[in-house]
Amino acid sequence: MRVLVTGAAGFIGAKVAAELLGGGHQVVAIDNFDTTYPAEIKRERAERLGSIGGFHLLTGDIRDERTVRSGFDPAPDVVVHLAAQGGLRKSMDEPATFISSNISGFGNVIKATVDAGVGSLVYASSGAVYGGTPDLPFRESDAAAFPLSLYGATKRCDELLAFTYAHAARLRCTGLRFSTVYGTDGRPDMAMYTFARLISQGQPIRVHGHGNMVRDFLWGDDAAHAVVLAALDQSDFTTTRAARGPREEVSSAPWRVLNVATGRQVPLMEMVRLVEAAVGREAELERVDALAAEVRENRMDVSALGDTLGFVPSVQVEEGVPQAVSWYLDYLARSGT
Repeated sequence: MRVLVTGAAGFIGAKVAAELLGGGHQVVAIDNFDTTYPAEIKRERAERLGSIGGFHLLTGDIRDERTVRSGFDPAPDVVVHLAAQGGLRKSMDEPATFISSNISGFGNVIKATVDAGVGSLVYASSGAVYGGTPDLPFRESDAAAFPLSLYGATKRCDELLAFTYAHAARLRCTGLRFSTVYGTDGRPDMAMYTFARLISQGQPIRVHGHGNMVRDFLWGDDAAHAVVLAALDQSDFTTTRAARGPREEVSSAPWRVLNVATGRQVPLMEMVRLVEAAVGREAELERVDALAAEVRENRMDVSALGDTLGFVPSVQVEEGVPQAVSWYLDYLARSGT
C-alpha cells in the first residue's frame, strides 16, 4: 500500500511512518520542518525513516497547494493527515497561524485527496474539541460544540469540513480525537519534559489547576498504532451519530470520529510524582490557576475505538513516564541544553 503522510517528521507522524514502513508499505512524506521546536529533531527523525526502504520525502508546507498536490503523483491508496500547528495557549496568541495551517492546510489536503480519486482520509483531530462539553466521559455522540481553545476550534472545523466531503464525494473520513500524547522522541515543549528539566535543575514547576486536573495520557507509539489501524481499515462505516443527527437521508456518509485514549484517568499530580521518581528528585511546586483554554478533566470513552479498530493500549504511565523522562534527559545531555 502507498500512503501519503503529512507531518511525517513530527512526533506522532514519524512513528506512524515507521510502523507503516515496517509493515512493508510505501510512505510519501510531506513536512515543512518548521521551528515550533528545534527542526534538527525533525530532521533526525526523517533521516532515520530515510534509511528504511520505501520512504520518499517532500519538503514543503500544506498551506501551499502545489506542494500538497505533488504528493499525489502517483496517487496514494490512503492519506494520513497529521501536519498541524499545536498548542492551546499558543493558538489564542497566534490565531492566523493556526487557522491557515489547521483549516486552510486541511482544505488543501482534503481537496487534493478527492481530486486524485483516493478513497480514504485519516486525520488528526483532538480531544480539545470537547472543551466545555458538560457530560463525562466525553463520547463521540456529544455535540462537541464548545471548544475552549482556538486550537480545539480548528480541529472541530476540520471534522465539519470532512463531513461535507464524505457526504458530497463519498470520501471515507476518519477523524482521531487524541487525548494527551506523550512518549520518547517527542516535542521538547511537552509539559512532562518541562517538568523533568526543571526538577533536574532544582527549579520550581508550575502546576496548572492547582494540581487538581485529570488527564488521559496516551503513549506515543500507541497513538501511532491507532493511526495505522485506521489507515489500513477497509471496513464500511456510516456517519457517527452526534447531537441527535444527522438526518436519515445523509447518514450514510462515510464519516466517523473516534476517541483515541487509554480510557484511564490519571490525576496530574500522579504524573508529577512519576516524573519526580524518574528524575530522582522531589519537585518544588508552584500551584497556579488553569488556563482558560484548559479543561479540568479529560475523561474519554474509548469503547468505539476498541469495537471498530480493535485498539488496545499497550503502555500505561507507570511504564511510559520513566522511559519518556529518560529519553528527554539523554536528549538534553546530547544537545548541551
